[in-house]
Amino acid sequence: MVDRIQDMKLFRLVVQTGSLSAAGRHLGLSPAAMSGRLKAMEDMYGLPLLKRNSRSLTPTEEGQYFYEKALLILEEVDALDSTIKGGQTDLSGTIGLTCPTDLGRQIITPMIDAFIEEHPQVNFRLFMSDRVLNFVEFGLDLAIRWGTLPDSSLTAYSLGIDRPMVCCSPMYIEKHGAPRHLGELQSHNCFVQLRADEPLDRWGFMQNGAQTAIQVKGNRLTDDGSTLRKWAVQGLGIIRKGVWEIADDLDAGRLVPLLEEFHCPTTTFHLVADGGRQLPTRVRSFVDFTVDYFKHLDTPARHHLIAS
Repeated sequence: MVDRIQDMKLFRLVVQTGSLSAAGRHLGLSPAAMSGRLKAMEDMYGLPLLKRNSRSLTPTEEGQYFYEKALLILEEVDALDSTIKGGQTDLSGTIGLTCPTDLGRQIITPMIDAFIEEHPQVNFRLFMSDRVLNFVEFGLDLAIRWGTLPDSSLTAYSLGIDRPMVCCSPMYIEKHGAPRHLGELQSHNCFVQLRADEPLDRWGFMQNGAQTAIQVKGNRLTDDGSTLRKWAVQGLGIIRKGVWEIADDLDAGRLVPLLEEFHCPTTTFHLVADGGRQLPTRVRSFVDFTVDYFKHLDTPARHHLIAS
């Protein structure tokens, strides 16, 4: 077993450096010894693990699979060593996360600060975007997603519920009046969010116990939800945003809700991971931390959702 673990460490270093000689220098092994170790591994599995060219080594499809699994196993080994030697696990490494812009600035960044306070050896790559990124292709570990998850290959961890709310600033009402019925939205300047370049210009509501949708339009469209919110606060138009992202503005009176008798349907939001791979220890710990953080988070959003 020890030899297998050493082989994994050797292979990890070869893939990361792209060179047998560079990996050998780091391990104190000659190129011949490195070649012999690699050949023995390939003979054991009965297939090539690396593709060789004049400049570098790259993993084959099977080699890439072996590399990814080896990373997880080696992290578990390191965590076990740390637990036995120090009585506790010292998490380390990088966690990649993408989340919506406003939620990221208001909730996620202070949550990450709290996690790093407990685990100072952990680093974060945080992508804040209102586009639905393919976080797996971007090399990230986790994403926060609103609404129903269409991709069943993802593992989802519930963070709570949200409800879109139509709102604007008191300045806008003072100048243009407030819509009193759903149909009146069509004569107002409604700012629309873009998702994958498609405008989300059909706003859903509940009317007489049934769901309905109103087509809206306005003079500003953007894929950045934070910009939409700022435009609304400036009194420029009406927006439809999740309560989690506008609760502070509602409490401060910068935004006021509209058409509250026509509640928008509630939705869920989740922390999601690639269901096809085992999560490293640091990522699993962050998932547990995030679920607990949202469960106990005392935020204006929760009070607005209870009130509605």
